[in-house]
Amino acid sequence: MQEHDFFKPTYTTEERQECIEWFNQHMDKLPTKLRLNKSSVSHDLPYTVKRLILLQSHASADSSVYSGYTANLMLIRQRLRELPTWEE
Repeated sequence: MQEHDFFKPTYTTEERQECIEWFNQHMDKLPTKLRLNKSSVSHDLPYTVKRLILLQSHASADSSVYSGYTANLMLIRQRLRELPTWEE
């Protein structure tokens, strides 16, 4: 499993929105379970993604408070793209 570090202090509204739109388009394809890294597994990935997206609705432009949630969404998207069975 390749390591990725998507965290940065702030994300633009456009970056957050692009990621959310990607998940909205692929929500029906999400597996139930996904390993995010060596120590983290989501046992209900659709629920996890929906909650992370909900948290994004509270983020204001250039807000650093929600950057970790955005980084998690980007990591999940990358992990999905790395799955041999994933098709966009």
